[in-house]
Amino acid sequence: MSAAPQPARASRRRDADATRRALIDAAGALFDERGYERATIREIGERAGVDPALIARYFGGKEALYLAVLADEERIARLQPHVADLSAIAERLITRWDRPGEDSSPVRRALADPAAAEGERRAQLRRIVRPGILDPACEAIGAEPDAELRAELLLALLVGVSVARSNGTLSALAGASREELLRQLEPLLDALREGPGAPTD
Repeated sequence: MSAAPQPARASRRRDADATRRALIDAAGALFDERGYERATIREIGERAGVDPALIARYFGGKEALYLAVLADEERIARLQPHVADLSAIAERLITRWDRPGEDSSPVRRALADPAAAEGERRAQLRRIVRPGILDPACEAIGAEPDAELRAELLLALLVGVSVARSNGTLSALAGASREELLRQLEPLLDALREGPGAPTD
């Protein structure tokens, strides 16, 4: 009776894990630098030091790799600190979605288009937006019974602003600077922080 070659299998597993990690790190850096659309599979493979064809093998394609990057807990902890501040969350999302190529990112597209967020993709999307957006927003709002709803309204507001801003149909919105946009959004953020029963000056 011969034993299975466990060390060889363990080595292959370590190699696969290392390849996946290298692709996630390389893709994350390129998506940050260039946006989703402009980062190519070939460049991601080259930066990771592996055959770009392995992206399809390990992730299924560029879009799935992008989602894996956003859902990566190590990356979230490093780049998306848990900041319980609605203004900071709004600034981060508007800044990110203003970058060239981000208007076609799978996350923003899925948030804006129900057809792009079906089945497992919907569950994956929730896992992505919760740690960096919804949980910090709920914490900023406080122990209110409608905190989850207000946090989701914040995200829906920012997605809507970003989509309308990028398609150019609303010219004033498209032409506004990020600073002006965030200044105009602040009263809406205050309303989400304080709730509908808050006193007004």
